[in-house]
Amino acid sequence: MGATDSKLAFRKGVFRLFEENNLPAEADEYWSQFWNLPESSDDVFSLIGASDIRRVRDSARHNMETLIDKLLGKMEALIHSKDFTTNHRSTIQLLNCMRVLTRLMPYVFENPDSGEWENEFFWTPRQIEIPTPVANNMEGQVHTAFGEQPPDQKIQQQYRTVEPRGQKFLTLVLQALFLADFTIPGSLATGTSHVNYVIWETGVGSSTPLGSSKEHDVNRYETLRLLIVLLSKSMYIAPSVVISEQDNWIHFVVAKSERKVVLALLCSLLNTAAKYNPLGWGLPYNHVVFSDPREVLVVMCLRAALILLDYQSPGHADFGDAPKENDLPKDTSRLSLDIQSVPESKDKATVELESPATLTTITQSAPQEHAADNAFRYYLSKLHRPQDFQFLIDGMYRILSNPMLANNTYLPGSTKQVRCHVETMMLCWKLLEINQRFRQYLLETDRVLDLMVVLIYYAVDNRNNPAQIGLVRMSAFVLQTLSSDRAFGVKLNKTFDGHSSLPNSVRLPAFHGSYADFVIISIYNLIATTRGALSTLYPALILIIANVSPYLKNLSVASSSKLVSLFNSFTAPGFLLADDSNHRLVEYILESFNNIIQYQFTDNPNVIYALIRAHSKFEKLRDFTLAGALQDITRIELAKEEKRRKSQQIQGEVRESTDTTPVAQVESTAPTDSEQTTDQEALSEKARGKRKEEDPSASDVAPEAAVPAVNEPPAETTVVSDPVESLRRQSSASSILSQTLAPGSRSRFTPTQAWVDSWKPTLPITPILLMLDHLVPQVTELCSTQSLTSDAQVLEYLRKMTLVGILPHPQPIHIRRFQWGEALVIWFRSMLWGQAYVFSLSGSGLWNGTNIKLFQIKHEAAPTKPDASTKRSEPASPQLPLEQHQLIPTRSNPTIETTD
Repeated sequence: MGATDSKLAFRKGVFRLFEENNLPAEADEYWSQFWNLPESSDDVFSLIGASDIRRVRDSARHNMETLIDKLLGKMEALIHSKDFTTNHRSTIQLLNCMRVLTRLMPYVFENPDSGEWENEFFWTPRQIEIPTPVANNMEGQVHTAFGEQPPDQKIQQQYRTVEPRGQKFLTLVLQALFLADFTIPGSLATGTSHVNYVIWETGVGSSTPLGSSKEHDVNRYETLRLLIVLLSKSMYIAPSVVISEQDNWIHFVVAKSERKVVLALLCSLLNTAAKYNPLGWGLPYNHVVFSDPREVLVVMCLRAALILLDYQSPGHADFGDAPKENDLPKDTSRLSLDIQSVPESKDKATVELESPATLTTITQSAPQEHAADNAFRYYLSKLHRPQDFQFLIDGMYRILSNPMLANNTYLPGSTKQVRCHVETMMLCWKLLEINQRFRQYLLETDRVLDLMVVLIYYAVDNRNNPAQIGLVRMSAFVLQTLSSDRAFGVKLNKTFDGHSSLPNSVRLPAFHGSYADFVIISIYNLIATTRGALSTLYPALILIIANVSPYLKNLSVASSSKLVSLFNSFTAPGFLLADDSNHRLVEYILESFNNIIQYQFTDNPNVIYALIRAHSKFEKLRDFTLAGALQDITRIELAKEEKRRKSQQIQGEVRESTDTTPVAQVESTAPTDSEQTTDQEALSEKARGKRKEEDPSASDVAPEAAVPAVNEPPAETTVVSDPVESLRRQSSASSILSQTLAPGSRSRFTPTQAWVDSWKPTLPITPILLMLDHLVPQVTELCSTQSLTSDAQVLEYLRKMTLVGILPHPQPIHIRRFQWGEALVIWFRSMLWGQAYVFSLSGSGLWNGTNIKLFQIKHEAAPTKPDASTKRSEPASPQLPLEQHQLIPTRSNPTIETTD
């Protein structure tokens, strides 16, 4: 549609849709312009405006129905046409039909008043009149020849029932994904049909390459885009009912599609994504010189696969009841997995991988209702070949590690950074959840350690980015999923040799330790440097440590001191009394210490030594009372006020002497407010005199910097330069309690002695106290008699100690697995569709401006240079990068939010 006249003619045709009611369906010349005139997707999206579609939908719905019928009829005629491969115009016409439908359907879904009409128009079987043939009635001819009146004949009109439009619509789209000379090579057309359900790429289920072209990739992208739009009705349903309402569109694809269609589509989506290599030839800045159209197709494949794998119909979603002893957040519950064995599939390009006998075996190996609910989840759970698992994890890790590699190069911007890493992580999580064999394969190899490092990188690198908090949350949940397996905990004891090659954001200073040390210190940094922004993730982060603690050996001095620092922060009166569930974090960290003491005592002298040095903290927890905690808080508040007063007095004296003191000296003697409110990493160097990371005494963080809970304003931050004073401080969160308990506070929780009595007796502190009662006097006596003159001698002494007969019988290892619940399912779905929405803004903006209910869109102002004449910044344009948009769910659990 390059000519202005054709664009004007097309625009006039759009006007007629809402200006004239009941346009005749026989006006073929008018309707044909919708698939003949446009020449690109931009033409369709620019010439059919949102207001035009809404006016047609609301005031001339008959015309919209006719347009949809005409487009579907044209698609059906093109797909089943015998000369499709020889007629070049057929491809353009099929693409235009899909483009117009892609433009229309979001506005069909957005209107809540159209729900009944949509259900009736798309999902009600239709009655079509059967033409009655004219019979050769000899008797009637005889009567007529002799002038007699023929007898009356009552002809009863007959009708036939045809499939609903929605079913026909989705079937045509699925057929277009495997249409010869459109999305697959023309040579794959058969004598009877151009539709051939073959796997696009080699990998899972196929070892024969089909060959592909850029034209095929573009057509696959546009067809998948239409499929995703048809499956996007969830975006227009409120979070409170999104799980309870059945989506007819996606339910048909996952539950009523043929087996060969499911296998071909699933394998094609997985293989296309897993074979993608964002580095290309590996040359620096190659992405600047050459475009990469393959990436958008990979994004669509990942998104389509996730949408299909995430769906569970309301009657089949099984979340179960979480056990009472499991103290995960209240919005989680159990999700059961069906694990079955399947015969090995043959290596063929087509989906007919098994013989009928083998297919019967698969059908009988598991209850049929699992496949009937979601065939995509069912067949994904059947993957079992190690080479398939290796292919998938290699492809996913190649994409997941790309941002880490791109940010760790000597030449800035020389490596392309992909935009599909979030979807890839979601797919990896789904694989771990659905296929137990994949999880076992991952845990048996060292690839699980590579995956763990990538997850830590995403969590640490994005911890201060509000737009990526969903990515941080997902990283923590995947780590918790992995931590529930013993093999993962055992593998963490391996020395981390590649740490020096990590990006600066995740690299630890002077680090020489194991993967376990890396995990513990990284989790500590996530908690200590975010000032409560990740408070809803504290249970998941601490449970990661608790789950692997029975298997950890030879933890370093740094990681041991970080564990004790976490305990100090969680038992601080200000934090412990700030919320009614904070005591659970104390329970989790105590369980970690107990597991190390009872199962790995000899192999962890650094942890034992750190516990001995902090024995007063455990004794104080043993004697904890509400009255004593409130007294400590009051005392600390008074001390802070006194220190603040003295600091202000000193600053006033310094300002009086500015006339005689050089500016450089003033800056060195009086730190500014910005210096006092730096993050924990900066505070670490200043507060500890740049002590070495391996010094146990350096583990006691600056009080306000380590606050795990955090509503404290920056003005309350205090830099503690004296380590003795730091050790004397009893609370790392005490300054927030007055805000927490005061009227109008966000928590509005008021602790009582009855509440303290409900959890304090259940704390698993007895084994630790017994160990300390046994070891502290011995170590103190040996140090006083100078027989132990160094830390190394104390550690060697502890290695030779035994607690046999001192501790009670070890309790069974309690593993807390990650468990799905309705709120988390809503969060995952919101994040999935939020990513799709933001990604579409850089293109046609499929859902832009529609009435989305699943989440809210917050457009941030684009950064501009300060200018006195600059007016207030306008809302961000649709071309802004992903980080500029925050997606927040509506009317959902307040702790479940999507901001990616």
